[in-house]
Amino acid sequence: MPDFPDPETLLMRRSVAFLLALPLAQPALADEGMWTLDNLPHEALKTRYGFAPDVAWLQRAMQAPVRLAGGCSGSFVSAEGLVLTNHHCVLGCVQQLSSAEHDYVGQGFLAATREQEKQCPGMEINQLVETRDVTERIRAATRGLSGKAYNEAKKAEQSRIEGECVGKDATTTRCDVVELYQGGVQHLYRYRRFQDVRLVFAPEYAAGFFGGDPDNFNFPRYNLDMGLLRVYQDGKPVRPSAHFAVRRAGAEQGELVMTLGHPGSTQRLLTVAQLETQRDLVLPFRLVFAAEMRGILRQFAAQGAEQARIVQSDLTSVENGFKARSGMHRALLAREVMARKAEEERALREWVLSDPERRARFGDPWSDIAGVQARVRDLYVDYVMVEGGLGFLSQHLAWAETLVRGAAERGKPDGERLREYAEAGLPAVRARLLAASPVYPEYEKVKLGWSLSKLRELLGADDPFVREVLGRRSPEAVAADIVERSRLGDPAERARLWEGGAAAVDASEDPAIVLARSIDRRGRAVRQSYETEVEAVERRAAEQLAAARFAMQGTSVYPDATFTLRLSFGTVRGWQEKGQPVAPFTTIEGLYARAGEDPPYRLASSWVEARPKLDLNARFNQVSDNDIIGGNSGSPLVNAAGELVGLIFDGNIHSLGGAYFFDTEVNRAVSVHPQAMLEALEKVYPARHLLAELEVR
Repeated sequence: MPDFPDPETLLMRRSVAFLLALPLAQPALADEGMWTLDNLPHEALKTRYGFAPDVAWLQRAMQAPVRLAGGCSGSFVSAEGLVLTNHHCVLGCVQQLSSAEHDYVGQGFLAATREQEKQCPGMEINQLVETRDVTERIRAATRGLSGKAYNEAKKAEQSRIEGECVGKDATTTRCDVVELYQGGVQHLYRYRRFQDVRLVFAPEYAAGFFGGDPDNFNFPRYNLDMGLLRVYQDGKPVRPSAHFAVRRAGAEQGELVMTLGHPGSTQRLLTVAQLETQRDLVLPFRLVFAAEMRGILRQFAAQGAEQARIVQSDLTSVENGFKARSGMHRALLAREVMARKAEEERALREWVLSDPERRARFGDPWSDIAGVQARVRDLYVDYVMVEGGLGFLSQHLAWAETLVRGAAERGKPDGERLREYAEAGLPAVRARLLAASPVYPEYEKVKLGWSLSKLRELLGADDPFVREVLGRRSPEAVAADIVERSRLGDPAERARLWEGGAAAVDASEDPAIVLARSIDRRGRAVRQSYETEVEAVERRAAEQLAAARFAMQGTSVYPDATFTLRLSFGTVRGWQEKGQPVAPFTTIEGLYARAGEDPPYRLASSWVEARPKLDLNARFNQVSDNDIIGGNSGSPLVNAAGELVGLIFDGNIHSLGGAYFFDTEVNRAVSVHPQAMLEALEKVYPARHLLAELEVR
């Protein structure tokens, strides 16, 4: 079930950001597609744009982009490990480094020297080193198996492959087995792992998210949605094998531009039955939950300036997710969208079932998938509330569950563990657990008390698990008891329990640990039901579907997004909105024309003061018809010369249906123009030491 949290997400599920963060295949038309670098549509690039990337270009395209393991993209932009990404991608770090005395969210942050750069708690950056095909090895391990046996054999073999890849270099190497084409192809991705990531620059919130939620997923835009990090190793800045130069002029209208980023997840290869489950169950549930959560956060923020500061990052994430899922839901409610999906499915299904040999080879995976959707509906609420963590929104419980489950899993052979606790991934788990993150007790009580009340509402007051969690107490009383008595806010205590393993965790009477034991038991049970009764069936059927597509179309189609490096290509261009042209560029002058007296249109004071020095004709934001989705945030937009000509940060309102289909006429990617970034670093903040480090052409 695609909306169920994947193993990586399970480790981060207590943050509010996780809550609401983001066709039967046919050969891609126009400039559609999120392509892996080993399967680029070279003929289309050459025919349409006269572009034929050579080996050197492709090598830089792989090594200069990076992935922020928490869910964004970025790229090296200097020889000294400087990474350019979005402001909203570093906002969580900025929030964690802030305090009542130093409000870096509201006031911005700039390190004048290397010594002033501050480490982002728990942040990890990955640089892709190589990929290789491990499909046959996975198939050999699962041949002849089905159901639970198939699922367990597949995951065990994936963990073994990752473990062999990492070897003894777990602190500096990360390896992920990635399922492409819904499992039809399995690739091993090997990364350099960087866990010393330091904040260098972030503009004020008023500049990085100018226009706020009203302008979000819209255009024209005037956002300086940029942030700069630096990657360190052994206490020294990393010297990356490749980085992008910045082209001050950017790209012109109609010019070829490419994104090189890590799109998170698309559902373009789901069957109609699965899309109906998304439309009728998953998205409505998440939208209602998000709407209520937004109200709780706004109420907390209204209590005072400090409360507003504490909640700012989470509130931004919730509002962004609510708007994104609203657009996704509208797309699936459109009759023409579902009709198109049904027709695409009918064509492939008839091709398979009309031939006895093909039917014997591929079976009827559509019926298999449709047959488990009723079970999805039965399991969904329990899964997301317990195993997905929506019923336990607490940093204390996130830590506690990592400790409880981690202690149990680390005692097993690697191939028998839950995937998120495989040996190859433990450095990231440990880093997040031990990060020195600030804890705000009153905010923790509000989040946990509300989420426990939702658990009781949705599972029922008579549910045995709800009675086990609450007893005779109110959700608010349980939340207060945990937050006030738990010692897990101290990183030293978390380190003691992690290093002490099962013996230390089992002996703990910390109230968060005690509750985490109950959550772990119920979560494992519902997860086992889902994986055996739904996931195993859907994944086996998805492999059959992938095989059928390959037999009919080969790799002329691109795989769904998997938070792995992809290239999408297109041109800088606007679109027609209600018969009126939307220009592809905005300017700094337009920012001042749009400014008002109140948030979210009130200018940051630095921009008010800098106005006389700025080139008002400099371009600010731009749109292009690149195919992007959540996870592409922070992606470099590059030209044919491999120069950075933009920084992706958003899509327009039409792009929200991009999870399910792409419409080149109206779907647009929104990026920060290099002229705005360079003007800001030179004249607004100023940060000329960073300008000198960039290679500007």
